[in-house]
Amino acid sequence: MKRTLGIFCSLLLLASAARSMPVGRVEVSGNYFLSEAKILTIFGIRAGEEYREDRVSDGLKRLLQTKQFSDLQARSRVENGAVILFLIVEEYPRVKEVRVQGTNKLKREDVEGKVALKEGYFARPSLFTQDVDSIRALYAEKGYSRAKVEVRKTLVEKEHSLIVSYVVTEGRKIKIRHLDFLGNGALETSEIKKIMESRESKWWRGGDYKPAALDDDLRKIKELYGTRGYIDADARIDKTEEIDGGKALDVYVRVDEGRPYTLGRLTWSGNKVLTDDEIRTYAILKEGDPFALDRVEGVQIAINSRYWEQGYIWSRVDAERSVRGTRVDLNLSIVENNPASINEIKISGNTKTFETVIRRELSVYPGDRFILNKVQRSIRDVVSLGYFNGIPKLDTETVNEGGDVNLLLSTEEKTTGNFRMGAGFSQLNSLSGFFGIQENNLFGRGKGVSLDWEFGRTRKNINFQYVEPYFLGTENSLTFSVYNWIQDRVSQQYYTDRRKGFSVQLGRPFPWLDYTKLWGSYRFEHVALSNFSTDYPEAGELRNVDWPLLKSSVLFSISRNSTDNPTHPTEGSSASLSAEFAGGPLQGNVKYMRYMADLSWYRRLFWKFTFHMNMEAGSIDGYSNPGEVQDFERFRLGGNRRYALRGYDFYEVVPEGNDIYVGGRFMTTFTHEVLFPFSDAVYGLAFFDAGNTWNSFSQADPFNLRRGIGLGIRIEMPALGNLGFDYGYGFDKDGGGSWQPHFTFGTMF
Repeated sequence: MKRTLGIFCSLLLLASAARSMPVGRVEVSGNYFLSEAKILTIFGIRAGEEYREDRVSDGLKRLLQTKQFSDLQARSRVENGAVILFLIVEEYPRVKEVRVQGTNKLKREDVEGKVALKEGYFARPSLFTQDVDSIRALYAEKGYSRAKVEVRKTLVEKEHSLIVSYVVTEGRKIKIRHLDFLGNGALETSEIKKIMESRESKWWRGGDYKPAALDDDLRKIKELYGTRGYIDADARIDKTEEIDGGKALDVYVRVDEGRPYTLGRLTWSGNKVLTDDEIRTYAILKEGDPFALDRVEGVQIAINSRYWEQGYIWSRVDAERSVRGTRVDLNLSIVENNPASINEIKISGNTKTFETVIRRELSVYPGDRFILNKVQRSIRDVVSLGYFNGIPKLDTETVNEGGDVNLLLSTEEKTTGNFRMGAGFSQLNSLSGFFGIQENNLFGRGKGVSLDWEFGRTRKNINFQYVEPYFLGTENSLTFSVYNWIQDRVSQQYYTDRRKGFSVQLGRPFPWLDYTKLWGSYRFEHVALSNFSTDYPEAGELRNVDWPLLKSSVLFSISRNSTDNPTHPTEGSSASLSAEFAGGPLQGNVKYMRYMADLSWYRRLFWKFTFHMNMEAGSIDGYSNPGEVQDFERFRLGGNRRYALRGYDFYEVVPEGNDIYVGGRFMTTFTHEVLFPFSDAVYGLAFFDAGNTWNSFSQADPFNLRRGIGLGIRIEMPALGNLGFDYGYGFDKDGGGSWQPHFTFGTMF
């Protein structure tokens, strides 16, 4: 009020000045932080210019708009035929320090995060009001709806600054003792309460009174009635009554249901791109049905989505209603507009990754029509690279009147390389140390390289791998690896197994199936078994082999992966079929034909729970007779690694009647899991596994499976690898059911 009155009076004084005189000079007083030159620049009137009242008024407004002045006055006098202007300013003090006091029930940093006022800001009253409202809203959200915030300002006169303290009086939480409804007849009270966030206080739950949540609940109640045809329904707080000395409230909600409406005639208009038959497949409403707003909206979305799939992103479907008594005639007015084309694709945030690495994953290009599912597919493929935090943000900008757009893809790089060293533990290999270097986005060009070394009492492994995802600029991927593995005698394995060799793998997208790739690989391996356990019989087949053996094999596979996340899928499936041939025309003295099939399926359940189902089956045979397959290549199930069957020890499950060291030639396993994320790096799970192995496919009995059930946890530890623990109960163990722990800590390769 002071500032407005000062400007008004100043303008009255100026009105008496000669209108046609020049400005002699402009003098500024009262400024503390802002220089006279800066103030005059904003004011915009200089000596020698013609004096005009409107220009003075505009200059004062510009100064006010800087929000740095608490008061402004302009005065004048005439000297020697010129107008002398005097600008008298009063600046807001600057904020020297901001303090938050009285936060005992909430974390101080959470409250401080709601404070917009910062050191160095001009202390404008509007900022104080904004901060008080934000702090009170935070407390109300946490159930402290009666929290008070006082602003205390300590003036530091010599510095023209303030120390600002927000002093919070938190008060106590107010509980909802009773939540009652008045006027509801069409819907039961219990049904209404289910959709509300506000709850009555019980011994097992809080039931805090939160005004904002209650307001949102009123909206939800109206929406609920709208789904049943009560489109005029309204809900409001009828009254609240304090009880127990103000510690709790009885809340009464008044519901005005109105009358129910049914659907009358259903028509549509404006469609040219989509035929009437296509519209009819989405317009699933029937005359006489309750006029449910959510179903009407669902039809609008379905039709609009169909237009989006064809590039008509500016289309809309308007629901035009005509009421006849209790019947509502509905016309879907379709405005198609022009299809949108992609003018340019702009990528930002890729501070390390080259644009070409991202662009080669896109399914859309400049000049293409904007097809929604292709754009969504492009985003999924960029996420699958694993180079970026979260899902890239997608936006559009219109470039012309025809509706064409630029795609704006915003990414956030994450660390893709790591150096790790430490110790690991697993049920299979006991304690071991590991050292590893890995980079999945080498020099930002999408190449992968890794070196892993693991050493311990029972395990000495070294592995080098290089991945070229677009070999020679083509869609072919190349993977090359060299390794030397030594696994000493461990649980249920009666010898030291040493393998060294190399492999080369080529992959290429399958041209006619989405999400699908073809793979071919060659492996050359030197296999030597030694240091046989005394439990392994002297007449055992493997003791009489002239070690080492040479294994030369090729593997052909086809795989499909439509999951939504490369590390923690919640939707989609992955499947693979493979055939591996060793020996024969490839030479070497390890001979077999191995066929494997694997299928995983993921589906969201409710809240954050995800269901995962997996089925794996395998068969191995010789070229001329089954006896060609050496024992160390056969299937033995158990544990939580290859051929996993939790609830059973590693290599424990072999065909019925076989010695424990002789595996089967056919196997199958089934896994059912329910997963729940405690955080981005910690997952819990419950599982049910079933599986078995047999000496041939003809002996396989899908009703004779070894079963295991239990719980597990997975923890991702940066630079250390993964911590995994499963505790499973094996129902069908030899000697009776028992529990079996499965540990993994460190790296797995």
